[in-house]
Amino acid sequence: MAERTASASPDDVADLGPALAGSQLEPVPVQGCNVCDPCGREREVARRAGRSLEVRSLNGVIAGHPHGRELRG
Repeated sequence: MAERTASASPDDVADLGPALAGSQLEPVPVQGCNVCDPCGREREVARRAGRSLEVRSLNGVIAGHPHGRELRG
């Protein structure tokens, strides 16, 4: 039996939205937050400009922001 492998084309990845970039999940900014919203916008500008270190740094800020932590046990 032939083995099937999944591979996504660049168009498929683009359709998955802002949480998926380069086959790696990224934190999703919380809408309306005065920290997450600007970081999310800056991250997209940095990504388009090819500044991957800045993208990673902004991902860290978004991921480290405390939204939802109070709900965890």
